[in-house]
Amino acid sequence: MKKTLYFAVFLSVTAMLVTAIAYLGYSLTEPIIAQNRIDSIEKNIAILFDPEDGYSRNVDQLENSYLEKNYKSIYEIYEVLGNDGEIYVLIYNITAQGRNGMIDALIAVDPYTDTVVAVTYYSHTETPNIGEKYTKDEEIIKLLGQSLDNVEVDVITGASTTWIAIVTMFEDIKTHYNAEEVHIDG
Repeated sequence: MKKTLYFAVFLSVTAMLVTAIAYLGYSLTEPIIAQNRIDSIEKNIAILFDPEDGYSRNVDQLENSYLEKNYKSIYEIYEVLGNDGEIYVLIYNITAQGRNGMIDALIAVDPYTDTVVAVTYYSHTETPNIGEKYTKDEEIIKLLGQSLDNVEVDVITGASTTWIAIVTMFEDIKTHYNAEEVHIDG
């Protein structure tokens, strides 16, 4: 009986120590993680809209404020403010399964005109000179100015899986945009 009691006390003390260490670790790293998140958002925005041109993230935007429901392909949505302090664009940080792995993209949408303003694929492992062609300026330019209601992505021979991934991204944005009533009357 004594051995069982000692063992139970030992396990309880060990559990308390592990919990205390985990809490201490979280308390020390949480501010660093929060700052890294902010830095990451600002870096992502700067990929498409240079802060030197007067664009900035909306520091008053609540985390995941556009994601009332769970959209598994959308990591986050950032508000970008123009020189006048008004919302200029919304940037969707989105992902989809490509041929060789996940394709991560930033897609900027004008919430006043519901059109695609900018696109960049910041992480992908698509086949060089085949699926990778979608990440080149020649293909990205074709997407700019298109309405979210009907984004047309050209099919490239041999890159159908990548095409499906990119079409899926735009369909997911359209679904979110309409379901969450993101459009701004201006």
